[in-house]
Amino acid sequence: MHVFAHWLDQQHAFDPVVAQLTQAVEAYKQTHPGNDFALLHHREQTLLHRFQALFFAPLLGIDRLTEFDTREHPLGTLLGRGYQSGTLHQFLGQLERVGAAEALMPALVPEQVGQIIYVDGHMIAYWSRQSMHKGKITMLGRIMAGSQAVIAHDEAGQAVFVVYYPPDMHLSTVIVAYCQKVAEATGGALFVIDRAVNAVALARAFNDQGLGLLCMLDDNEHDGLESFEATLVDTLEDGTRVYSGPWKEPRPDDPRHFVIAQPPEDKTLVYWGTPKVEDALETNQWPRVYRERNEIQEHSFKRMNDHGALKTNYGRKKMVGPDRHQQRKREKLDQSLEAAHQRVDKKAEALKAHQGKRAESESKGHGKRLEQRQRALVAVEKDLKDAQNNHAKLTAQASALGPPKERADRDFRKQTIMTFRTLLLENALMAFMAMLCEHLHTKVSLDCILRILFERSGARMETSSQVVYWVNTAGLSLAYRRLLTEVVDGLGGMDLRHQGKPIRVCLKDMPP
Repeated sequence: MHVFAHWLDQQHAFDPVVAQLTQAVEAYKQTHPGNDFALLHHREQTLLHRFQALFFAPLLGIDRLTEFDTREHPLGTLLGRGYQSGTLHQFLGQLERVGAAEALMPALVPEQVGQIIYVDGHMIAYWSRQSMHKGKITMLGRIMAGSQAVIAHDEAGQAVFVVYYPPDMHLSTVIVAYCQKVAEATGGALFVIDRAVNAVALARAFNDQGLGLLCMLDDNEHDGLESFEATLVDTLEDGTRVYSGPWKEPRPDDPRHFVIAQPPEDKTLVYWGTPKVEDALETNQWPRVYRERNEIQEHSFKRMNDHGALKTNYGRKKMVGPDRHQQRKREKLDQSLEAAHQRVDKKAEALKAHQGKRAESESKGHGKRLEQRQRALVAVEKDLKDAQNNHAKLTAQASALGPPKERADRDFRKQTIMTFRTLLLENALMAFMAMLCEHLHTKVSLDCILRILFERSGARMETSSQVVYWVNTAGLSLAYRRLLTEVVDGLGGMDLRHQGKPIRVCLKDMPP
């Protein structure tokens, strides 16, 4: 981990963070001249070290800040000083106060961002005795309180943006505004999102905003190639036939273009894109671009859950507001009541008309026709009674909702700051791995590097000419020792330095 920290210093990885925090502090001073707290007087070095303590915490096995008080960790040797949870809680609270959650976002954006942006939501469970808005927490399969992080990655796998939303708000209701923010921050205008946003209305909304959207059509919305005016455009190496075309039956209000992938033995998959996607990407590339979501986002979320504390909750503040669950139920009931009221009126008019017809038949002495009209009148009376019962039932349900209620939402500012920390850490680890893998012949995963290098004990020695790290190899199998030897050689090829001195990494069964 110390070697990783030296590499970060060499890359000036924290300079944008410190610059953004300094700007946020200065802006707060300008707008709140009468306020005074510790963060407003921190030097840049203090900002750096305290943010680094938050940054490295997940790699030290520390998810919650209180664990700084009980766990043994090498933060003192890593930063030259240690911190306890009280100091870091205060620092995080003051970052929240100066608006660091928004100020830090530009530090995620690399100098060059690809044209394609991947977007996905990540649900985090939250336990509270207070009445809160609820949603489906995917990993637990439960309807409960929590938060929804909507995270954007570029095509290189770098996280570039995050915003939190309450769990009861469906992604489709916020995605257009979110993507506009991402486009402004990154310049990317082509978005790849899963089926949560599969809708013609959203395709039109993206198209109207000048944004591109690549998505997948639900299986129940098509009958394979028969639904499209499809033309074969390519056959992939695995034998998959790729077709392209619009709906077979024209739909003037649907701006989407479709690409149909038909594997030799698997089910047919249908991808759709707005005109901007059609202009920017070759149609035979759509399946590959969409499939890359798995590695870029879904696998990334799993990694960040494992070593980035992505699923840890930070901050207990809540904001109380109108109960949106109750509001939605009331809106739905109001619509049903309006329809039921119209049905009652319609049936009442029908009953009146049938009563007039029966009276007419009675006055004229009809026989068979009177009998028919009496049967029809009984049926209409039953329909009216059913409609009145349904109206009464809906009225009772609306009454049972009671007066307007309140529910709480989480204050996401601390959570956003710490998620920014997690995304920045993941970006740095992926960049470090990319550079390291250039010097390796063996394919190795980030999880493996964390286990055989970052989590191992060792020793450090600094001389006038170099810095030497020894990594303890006790307990490693022969295969992992060979792999670690190759990794150490790769680190030697990265030209790592500390204060101008070259860094050398060696293996040893026991520390010297």
